[in-house]
Amino acid sequence: MVLLLAGGREVLPASLTEAFHETLREICARLARDIARDGEGATRLVEVLVEGAGSPGEARQAARAVAGSSLVKAAIYGADPNWGRILASLGGSGAEFRPEDVEIRIGTVLVCREGVPVDFDEEEARKQMRRPEVRLFAHLGAGQACSTAWGCDLTERYVEINGSYRT
Repeated sequence: MVLLLAGGREVLPASLTEAFHETLREICARLARDIARDGEGATRLVEVLVEGAGSPGEARQAARAVAGSSLVKAAIYGADPNWGRILASLGGSGAEFRPEDVEIRIGTVLVCREGVPVDFDEEEARKQMRRPEVRLFAHLGAGQACSTAWGCDLTERYVEINGSYRT
């Protein structure tokens, strides 16, 4: 849990307010990454960058949908470059876009352009998915907004941990 409290009164000069906000955003992003990296049984951190969304809210929805998808998390764990799972997660996110405008990359490997698969080096995509930090990129082609979300892979250990206790 992360908690930030404020007393309700201005303590920074106006000239430092933007610097404070930027530093706070950086700290929160670092904490979000650390929380995702420390997932129960996780072996990989997943960073999902969505660009080209129609609004910041839609970009956030789309990035979170991919990062939170059990099927994408399982594909990351198995180093399976299944771009269809990423596209399906984007489609279920509530973000408005046309599938034929979507581009998807796994790390630096382009796997989907204009909503259809492209010939790609599957072994290179698998290699990128075996890294401790896996980056997924999607461009929705619907606007200018972008967002990043972090998650982790879904492992057998996660199921063991969460299947063995009661709350």
